[in-house]
Amino acid sequence: MSILSSEMIWRQPQERSDAGSNGGRLTAVESVTGVKNNIWPDVPQSERTAGSTKYRKVFIHIANDDDLTLIRSRVFIETFTPGDDSVTIFPGTQTDTESSITGSEQQYGCGDLNADVLAAVTAVDVMTEDSALDYFKDGMLVRISDKDDVDDATGNEEYVTLTADATYVGDVATLAFTPALANAYAAADTRVSSVMEEGDIAAAYGSFVVTTAGDGDYDDTTYPILVDHISGIEQSWTLTFTSSTAFDLVGDTLGAVGSGNTSSTLQPNNADYSKPYFTMDAAGYSGTYASGDTITFTTSPCAIPVWYKRIVPAGASSLSGDSVIVGIDGESA
Repeated sequence: MSILSSEMIWRQPQERSDAGSNGGRLTAVESVTGVKNNIWPDVPQSERTAGSTKYRKVFIHIANDDDLTLIRSRVFIETFTPGDDSVTIFPGTQTDTESSITGSEQQYGCGDLNADVLAAVTAVDVMTEDSALDYFKDGMLVRISDKDDVDDATGNEEYVTLTADATYVGDVATLAFTPALANAYAAADTRVSSVMEEGDIAAAYGSFVVTTAGDGDYDDTTYPILVDHISGIEQSWTLTFTSSTAFDLVGDTLGAVGSGNTSSTLQPNNADYSKPYFTMDAAGYSGTYASGDTITFTTSPCAIPVWYKRIVPAGASSLSGDSVIVGIDGESA
């Protein structure tokens, strides 16, 4: 089995606004591809006149039912907007909000190949939206593609690594890289993108602590917590024992989730997906617990948090069909 493109789902955070609380944790609400205003609201005339800088957070949810890891994940802008505005991306965390954005975050963006190139070259010129965005830096991975779209089976695509910061003449960036290009590319249909390398993506647990007055224990090495790749979420969990065998389960944002006992495998249900948040095997318990003992741990979803930054320059023209395409690449075992 492998991870399908249909299993890479863009989802909304807890809040979408222009406030400091904009962003937050993953939700089950999908931002459907190709639907108007799925990320951004319309830009009113007053905003186009004055100009603005706004942020929106998304999660790329790897919703694979076999809990496969997305290997060497890469996120990039495929095409920049046809309007006067510009959109770049940068990494987020599972919980951050707009209030934590400093403005100094390294941006990632794309441009169009500025002139035809032959195979075996180690430098190209790229027309960017604005040299001030500065999204081609030394050491960055860069994607070069003449495919009609991200999922197209025809056309060429390759990745190279920049060996220096881009140099600019106006908005045209010169990129030097290694290795040399394997293919020739035409300026008319080639995009060049700086790439966010997000590594291997899988749901996970951590910070596992057993606090007991006696010899109660749980062997999470032999019986690790299994976080579901579809229904797992960012959460701090606490099992608080009410007797030597029974406990209550609480999540830091969910509150009381239910109860369980050491004789039964724990699988609290995520109603959004009708699947468990996680599975905790009953075979892992040992020793004797007392009322008040706790087991705490955290879980994280199989999702990549990404911030979009949109700059509307003062005096921007109106455009009814403005859009930006963000893509993701990766492999699965």
